[in-house]
Amino acid sequence: MYEAILVGMDDSEQAERALEHALSLAEATDATVHVVTVVESAGSPMRFGIADVEDLNEAAEGLVDDVVGAYDGQDVDIRGDVRRGKPAEALTEYADDVGADLLVVGQRGADGVTGTILGSTADRLARTAEVPVTIVPAA
Repeated sequence: MYEAILVGMDDSEQAERALEHALSLAEATDATVHVVTVVESAGSPMRFGIADVEDLNEAAEGLVDDVVGAYDGQDVDIRGDVRRGKPAEALTEYADDVGADLLVVGQRGADGVTGTILGSTADRLARTAEVPVTIVPAA
């Protein structure tokens, strides 16, 4: 049924629940799980300095590395990446790049250092994605 499942990840509990759901689906279907976080440093050019962008990149890469490392060696093939840009567009582009059959995101985002990617992003994905989108509700 699924060969590639993309999970939008930030440092929120909702994203963790989305990941758990995606991993369950992947175990049942032998799919690869792609964990992606998006760094959105665009907008006002005065909003972020170079050090801030570097901190955002490091935090995002650390988050993805931690998630992939936590599940490495288990029955699910899990891969991770960090993208830059507007979250919904970056996730959709990544889904196209890897041939994802399903996008899984949490219902709400977080205000953590990696930025909010799962609030209005989930809504935008549900309206614009060309593959099915599963929005995992908050607990």
